[in-house]
Amino acid sequence: MRLKLIVQISLITGIVLLFTSALFGYFNISTIRNAFFQGAVSDLDHLSETIFRAVFHQMLKNDRNQIQVTISEMGKQKGIEHIRILNRDGMMTFSTRVTEIGTTLDKEKAPACMVCHNDETALGNTMTLGSKMTLCGEINLENISSLAQSKIFIDNYGKKVLGMTKPIYNEKTCWTGKCHAHSKDTRVLGLLDIAISADPMLSMIRNYRNNTIIQIIFLILSISLCLILLTKSLVIQPVHALLEHTRAVGKGDWNFIESIPAGDELGELAKAFNDMTGKLKKNQEEMDKWAATLETRVEERTREIKEMQTVLCRSEKLASLGELVAGIAHELNNPLTGIMIHASLISNDPRLDEELMDDCRTVIYEAGRCSKIVKELLDFARASDSQKSRQPVSRAIDRTIALIEHNADFRDIEIAKEYDPDLPEILMDASQIEQVLINMMINAGQAMPQGGKLLIKTGLNASKGHIYVRIEDTGCGIPAENIEKLFDPFFSTKGHKGTGLGLSVSYGIIQSHGGEIEVSSQLGKGTVFTITLPI
Repeated sequence: MRLKLIVQISLITGIVLLFTSALFGYFNISTIRNAFFQGAVSDLDHLSETIFRAVFHQMLKNDRNQIQVTISEMGKQKGIEHIRILNRDGMMTFSTRVTEIGTTLDKEKAPACMVCHNDETALGNTMTLGSKMTLCGEINLENISSLAQSKIFIDNYGKKVLGMTKPIYNEKTCWTGKCHAHSKDTRVLGLLDIAISADPMLSMIRNYRNNTIIQIIFLILSISLCLILLTKSLVIQPVHALLEHTRAVGKGDWNFIESIPAGDELGELAKAFNDMTGKLKKNQEEMDKWAATLETRVEERTREIKEMQTVLCRSEKLASLGELVAGIAHELNNPLTGIMIHASLISNDPRLDEELMDDCRTVIYEAGRCSKIVKELLDFARASDSQKSRQPVSRAIDRTIALIEHNADFRDIEIAKEYDPDLPEILMDASQIEQVLINMMINAGQAMPQGGKLLIKTGLNASKGHIYVRIEDTGCGIPAENIEKLFDPFFSTKGHKGTGLGLSVSYGIIQSHGGEIEVSSQLGKGTVFTITLPI
C-alpha cells in the first residue's frame, strides 16, 4: 500500500509537471521566436531605410550606373542575399544579381510580390492582406507594417532567407524633378526588395529551444525527485506510523505516537489518534474498575430500587387515602346539599327577620366552601372517569389561557407562548389536562402579586418518546424544603387561602396519563413546572 501510494503521487505530479512545463516551454519558445523575428525584421527595416537614403539622390538624378554600383557594394555585406529595385510593373531595374536585371517577376508566385498580389504572406503563420491586384500603384501600402512586409522563404538557390519588400513612394521631389517626370497622382513608383540569410536567426532559435527543453527536463526530474523524497518523508512514513499504531491499539498496546511532529494535518491526525488512544485506555480502565467495584454498584442499584419502592408505597398510600377521602366526600355531600337548600329557602322567606339575614348568608357561604372542598376531595380521589382522545396539547393550553388571562391575578402579568410546531397529537383527556394547567397557572399568577412574566413552552423529546409542557414564572419561588411536599395532599404554601389539594389532583391526573411532573425553583427568581406526557 505504501509503494502504491507513492507511485500514484509520483505519477500524478509527473503528469502535472510535464503538462505545465510543456505549456510553459511552448509559450516561452514562441515568445522568443517572435522576439527574434521582430528584431531581425527591425534590423532589416533599418537596412532598407539606409539603402533607400543612399540611392535617393542618385534616383533624383537618374544616375542608374551609380545606383547599381551602390546596391552591388551594399550587397557584398555578410548575410545579405540580394537587393533589388522593381518598377511599378514588376520588372527589376536594379539588382545585386546582374542577370536578373530587366526580368519581370511573377506577381502570383514571386515572394517580393506576395505582399501586394497574394492573399497571404508568411510570418511564421500566414496573414491575410486582401484581394489580388495588377498594379502596385493601385494598392495602399501605407498601413502595412514592417512585419507584414517581411517573410521567411526559400529562394531560388535553396537558402532560407528573410525578405522585406518596401514601396518607393512618389514624393514631391520626384514628380517635380527635372530629370524625369511622374504624374502627381501616381502614389507608388516601385519596390525595394531585400533578402538576408535567415540561418543565424533560425540557429539562435534552435539553440534556445534546445536549451529550454533541456532545462525543462532537468526541472521536471529535479522537482519529481524532491516531491518523491518529501512525500516519502512527510506522508508515507507518518501514514505507516499511524497504521502500525492502529494495529498496536487493536492488540491492546496503549502507547502513544511520538514519531510524527505536530504542525500539519498528519500531525493533527496523530494527535487525534493519541486522544482516541487515551480515551480508549481510560474507558478500558473504567471497565476494569467497574468490574472491580461491581459489588458497590449493585448496592447503589439496590438503594435506587428501595427509593423507587418508597415512591411506589407513597403512591399506594395516596391511592388508599384517595379511596378514604372519596367515601368521606360522598357522605358529606348529601348533608351539605340539604344545608344549602334549606338555608337558601330560609333566606328567601319574607318572614325572616332582617337581623338573621346576615347569619343565613354566612351559613350559605360556608356551606358553599365545604361543597368546594368536597369537590376537590372527589377530584383528588379521581372519582370521575377520564375521556381520552388524540389531540394537540397546544389546544388545551390555548383554552386554559383564554380562561385565566382575564383573572384579576393576571392583570400585570405578561403571558408568552413558545410552541413547537412539529409536536404530534397525544392521547389525553383535554378537560383533565386543562384542570392541571389551570391549577399551575393560577399558582404561578398568585406567586407574582407585583406582576411578572409567565412563559408556556412546549417541545418534543423523541429519544425518550414524550412531549413536555414547561410553565415558567418570575415569582417569589419555593423554598427547597417545601418542593418535596408540594404534591402531598393538604400541603399548601398559601396558608388558609388554599386546601392543598390542587397539585395533588394535578399529580394524579398526570400519572393517570402515564406522565410526570418535575419542579425546579429559586427563591426570588421564579419556579418552573415541567409536565411530560407520552407520545
